Amino acid sequence: MDHQSDYEAWKERINAVISKTVKTPNIPVDTCCAQAETIAAEATKDKELLTNAGLNPILIDELVPLSGALRYCQAQWMSEFRARQDAQKEWLKKSPAAYELRNELLHHFSFAYRDHDNIKKKVTRIREGSSHADMIQDLLELAVLGENNQDPLTTINLDLSLLENAKKLSKEMADLLASANGSSDHSSNNKLLRDKAFTLLAEHMSTIREYGRYVFWRDEERREKYINDHN
Repeated sequence: MDHQSDYEAWKERINAVISKTVKTPNIPVDTCCAQAETIAAEATKDKELLTNAGLNPILIDELVPLSGALRYCQAQWMSEFRARQDAQKEWLKKSPAAYELRNELLHHFSFAYRDHDNIKKKVTRIREGSSHADMIQDLLELAVLGENNQDPLTTINLDLSLLENAKKLSKEMADLLASANGSSDHSSNNKLLRDKAFTLLAEHMSTIREYGRYVFWRDEERREKYINDHN
């Protein structure tokens, strides 16, 4: 069974994990999954002894598919996280030009509409605000304002293609900013699912290790198979 199929089989139980019990991974997820798969192999060898001590054997059988579900959840979260990082880099690369176009248009508009009080007030209002969102909205509003009042702009020989460029850039930067901001670590559903899957797997592993240490308390070699190096 592939990891996505593992997730599909486990998603109801993963989603059902109570939020207040969710644990953030304290070790790399790939390390956790590798440990779970190793424990599954060792516990399978010892299944009779462990179940005779009271361990539910289903916990052993569930380790590998649950590990697969966690691997899938981790991949989904990493895909989202990396896409957000890429968008942030692209924003840093492209935003200076967007700000420059906004400032250039404001400069031209302030001069072209200097004798048009009503339009001048609109330009003054557009100039207010300095956030990224303001810049994106400013580009669109400047483009629309210019298209609706072209004569003063043609008088100063402004290249009117800048207006269309401003509209396109406004849309592009809006999409880019949305991707760059994305979901915060605290609000990302993909991250929450990853953490819930980790919580379930960690609980399974902890229980099996506990029984293993109990059963093999006089067998140091076997007991070591159930020691958690990350306690």
